Amino acid sequence: MKIYKIFLIIAGIIGAVLWFMLPSSDMPVEEAATDSNVNLMFIVSYVLFGIAVLITVIFSIKSLFSHHKLKEMLISLVAFVAILVVSYALASGSEVTSSDGSMLATAETSRLVGGGLIAFYILAVIAILAMILSSVKKILMK
Repeated sequence: MKIYKIFLIIAGIIGAVLWFMLPSSDMPVEEAATDSNVNLMFIVSYVLFGIAVLITVIFSIKSLFSHHKLKEMLISLVAFVAILVVSYALASGSEVTSSDGSMLATAETSRLVGGGLIAFYILAVIAILAMILSSVKKILMK
């Protein structure tokens, strides 16, 4: 038996045991929320979720290297980072204050938010243009 099957069986048994140890529905919510079995169930859930994310990332990277898609991925990543840098450079950073004079956002926060909005607009325009060009190409190929 492979190791991941053994791990899944053990995780399933632990989950089933914790399921049966959960507090009954008669227990008040405040008391049930502090129950150690509930906390253990959350910990098991977080660990399993982390393992799933880790395995997904590992196999994605493995797939990139085995299918020679690394160059395309790096080009896309560099283009995305370039859009973020340009957006940040175009954003203005000015303090935002309320009418009573209290500061709502610092200049740096304002610049980060502005850069994020500009990056969103640029990426939205690129996505719309890609859809239009794809549709035009399909029409012209017929």
